[in-house]
Amino acid sequence: MPDDHSHQERELQLEAELRQQASLFPRLDPAEEARLLATRPDANAVSTLVERNLDLVVQQAESHAGHGLHFSDLYQEGTVGLVDAIGAYTGQGTFRDFASLHIGLQIDSLIQAEADDRKEAEADIVDVKTLETAQVMFRRANRREARPEEMEKLLGWDESRLERVERMLDLARERNDAATISFLDDSDAEDLGIDFVDDSDAPDPRRRPQGAGPDE
Repeated sequence: MPDDHSHQERELQLEAELRQQASLFPRLDPAEEARLLATRPDANAVSTLVERNLDLVVQQAESHAGHGLHFSDLYQEGTVGLVDAIGAYTGQGTFRDFASLHIGLQIDSLIQAEADDRKEAEADIVDVKTLETAQVMFRRANRREARPEEMEKLLGWDESRLERVERMLDLARERNDAATISFLDDSDAEDLGIDFVDDSDAPDPRRRPQGAGPDE
């Protein structure tokens, strides 16, 4: 299992290296900047424009801190935004203002995508735990495993959703992922609003099997 402290140290070291890299290149004077912009898409011109505007990437990465992403992730995405800005600049307004806005929007899109992924992952964990609970409670009530159609009815899921969550649950079991799966023997089925008893199939524990003799 990776050491969190070591990972944090590596990230801090990478951040320092990226900041140092950006500091090596002074800003362009307006005349040189205009000349380079006029020679696009020349690769050397684009490379120089990127290098000489990396300070904008650092600024935007700093202003977007606090969203659960590392500086290096924000810097990398901001660099993509800078390259796109160089290609998209039409000459209206100053290039640096245009590039700074473009970089910020690119980083915003990354932050939003990460937030959406987290929400989806959290919803998946809830679904996995719900399915695990439903399986345990159905098994208790009916003394057998539930058929897929029974799970779909109990949970109000369609076939594709059930199959997807079952795959995640199987994978969690294989990995023994305690953060995703817990064996919920003490769970309260009422929390899910589900009636797990299938009267048509459940055996009556008070009914003696046919042909059975008296208790010894």
